[in-house]
Amino acid sequence: MPTFLRILVLLLLALPFTGSAAEPTNATEAAAQKAAAAEKKAADQQALSAKFAAWKATLPPDQQAWETVLEENLGMGFYLPLYQKDKLAGRVTAWDYVQDDPKLPRVLLIGDSISRGYTLATRKALAGVANLHRAPENCGPTANGLKKLPVWLGTGKWDIIHFNFGIHDRKTPLADYEQRLDSIATQLKATGATVIWASTTPVAEGGMKDATNADLIARNAAAARVMQKHGIAINDLYSFIEPDLARLQNPKDVHFSSEGYTRLAEQVTAAITKVIPTLTSVNTAILPVGKLEKDMYGWEERHAEVMKIKDDLDPEIVLIGDSITHFWGGLPDGGKKANRGTESWEALFGSRRVLNLGFGWDRTQNVLKRIQLGELDGLQPKTIVIHIGTNNTSKTANARDNTPAEIAEGISLIIEKAQAKCPQAQIILMAIFPRGHLPTDPRRAILADINRRLAPLGQKPRITFLDITDKWLEPDGTLPKDLMPDGVHPNQKGYHIWAEALKKALPKT
Repeated sequence: MPTFLRILVLLLLALPFTGSAAEPTNATEAAAQKAAAAEKKAADQQALSAKFAAWKATLPPDQQAWETVLEENLGMGFYLPLYQKDKLAGRVTAWDYVQDDPKLPRVLLIGDSISRGYTLATRKALAGVANLHRAPENCGPTANGLKKLPVWLGTGKWDIIHFNFGIHDRKTPLADYEQRLDSIATQLKATGATVIWASTTPVAEGGMKDATNADLIARNAAAARVMQKHGIAINDLYSFIEPDLARLQNPKDVHFSSEGYTRLAEQVTAAITKVIPTLTSVNTAILPVGKLEKDMYGWEERHAEVMKIKDDLDPEIVLIGDSITHFWGGLPDGGKKANRGTESWEALFGSRRVLNLGFGWDRTQNVLKRIQLGELDGLQPKTIVIHIGTNNTSKTANARDNTPAEIAEGISLIIEKAQAKCPQAQIILMAIFPRGHLPTDPRRAILADINRRLAPLGQKPRITFLDITDKWLEPDGTLPKDLMPDGVHPNQKGYHIWAEALKKALPKT
């Protein structure tokens, strides 16, 4: 080593150590350092709390009340300081205050840090469909659930509650776990909400020193017995995520990567979305949702075909509806069961570019979802023809039937969304066609009520209301089978009636 470097090293070694915390040389110094660190931590927390209090004071009363609940339940040791720092930095968190849209259902997530991890992605996916809240803490074990459930439920009414306990109960005796879970399930069912149980997700090998997958599997089995007893649906997150566990779960952990939480959120969203169309507490006709019923084609596949062809087609005319529209003809091709009115289709539209957005079994909420997914994006049609709503009068295991007022509101919202996407288009709103061959069919009165509610929309700018009910019926109110063989769907002759009516309403070429 050169002489000047040796001298420099010796000079540096001779300098006094000025680090922030010298190593203690005895127990007294160690205790003093520990006390100083605790004092600094307390001072830092006090400063953070003061800044948070100042921020909280700027909020509306309802949000202030929520922040108080969080302060009382998150705990000073870990979650509360993290939350306070996030809010002061303007970051979005799973525990953020939710301002309810009164038209949307209220959904509550109850669970531990796994549930917290998928909250934000689930909330994003349900935007415009549900008000998604979560319990104001890491909910921990069932013992804590029994103690804190009244706080988590609050005073509002819940439409759906999605809940889980398990990881924090990994060493709770199974009999105690099952008994506590039974009590919690009883209380949740008593709220009147539709309750969904989420099975506990797996733990990576070595992820917890005192837990194995066998512990969690046993608790899932106990939980399944409880849910069967109470008639509570199970969202099997364990089986859902297990095939991709090595890729989506953090090594030697119970927690997941960002991608893992996004995947879990997809499954949680699907479980919640499945329930929403059956709710009676909100107007389900205005809540966008994907395919609900089985049909002779794939709903998602037809949507994909629409998205593939729509821009190149650049339609002058767009038809929006259900199977009645779908079966008429045009593009996308409807397959073997469609193209029932090709003669009248060709006579009416000729060489005009027409996009058929009729989907079998669609209700108003399905159309709203398709608009949300972009079926009208970028299009500039001169005319949009809308005939939708008859399927909203049907009750199935997947969706309830809607009232005339609800259906009319759903159709009005479709028009609003269509005009926002295609402001230059003239809307032709069809009165819902009659169904049932006899005038005494109970749906006749329901459809007439809906049409009365729709008629005033024809007075609004760029909307034409076209009611051809009398064109379908005999003087005695009978719907001829030679127009609609099944009492719902027109045949070639029936579609000719629709074509003749539209011929007078469509703009000239």
